[in-house]
Amino acid sequence: MTGMSQKTMKNKRFKYIVRLTAFLLVTCLFQSCCDTLFVASREVYTSPQGTNTIIIEYDHVCRPYVYQKTWFGKREIWTYPNSGFMETVSFSVEWLSEDKFRMTYNDKDDEFDEEYIITIPK
Repeated sequence: MTGMSQKTMKNKRFKYIVRLTAFLLVTCLFQSCCDTLFVASREVYTSPQGTNTIIIEYDHVCRPYVYQKTWFGKREIWTYPNSGFMETVSFSVEWLSEDKFRMTYNDKDDEFDEEYIITIPK
């Protein structure tokens, strides 16, 4: 190979690395912007033995969405079945086993208390 073709290969490789890096940065920026637009708050809970981690995200009308944390991101396992709330709410989490937990919302007046038992699918 001549010196010119080695230089051309290095330039191509450098351009490829720069494009890949730019793509990854744009992807991360897009994901963080989506979180800012669609997620009002987030809570993370780990099971008693640490084998499962769940993420509860609330949208801007305080509907909770439950995700299981995976090694590459998150997987949705439960969506709130009702409409949202007029005030900021937070559900409490009580682990019943490594793959089952209770989500509870206690209303101030005990009028609209809610309880859900959620099993994390295998």
